[in-house]
Amino acid sequence: MKMIGFFILTLSLISLSVSAAEDAHIFSPANGAKAVITTEGDALTWQVNYGGKNNRERVDVDTKKPIYVDVNDYDFSGHLGFAVWHVDDGMGTYSVYRVFTFSPSTKKFVERSPAPLCGDEFVNLKVDKKGHRLFSTFWDQNIPKVCATRLSPLK
Repeated sequence: MKMIGFFILTLSLISLSVSAAEDAHIFSPANGAKAVITTEGDALTWQVNYGGKNNRERVDVDTKKPIYVDVNDYDFSGHLGFAVWHVDDGMGTYSVYRVFTFSPSTKKFVERSPAPLCGDEFVNLKVDKKGHRLFSTFWDQNIPKVCATRLSPLK
């Protein structure tokens, strides 16, 4: 009987650690740097350990839908960044992204915006690795159009 209780307790602890790990993204944005991105509800938190120092930041994502994190090189600098995204709160038709790229000089992630005249956020983001562009949707007089953004690498 004690063995069954121990087995159930062990499975419970493993289950808790697996579900916690599903919300954490760990990667290296630059040599010697370690980033940990976590989500809790509508909050996104990240911590960068670089040279023994920690930078920790947090942003709230204004949505009632689940939020997701994708890790990628969004400015094509060789430094990994991340995007947090969710399905729009209206009809659930579009994916709304916020993109963050890594600055090696400040050792922080910086939120980036689409090209001018392309709206305030990346909608339905697609990464064109060959052309080093980010494609997103914006609306001009209620007509959806495609925007191409080239992000300059941060120093």
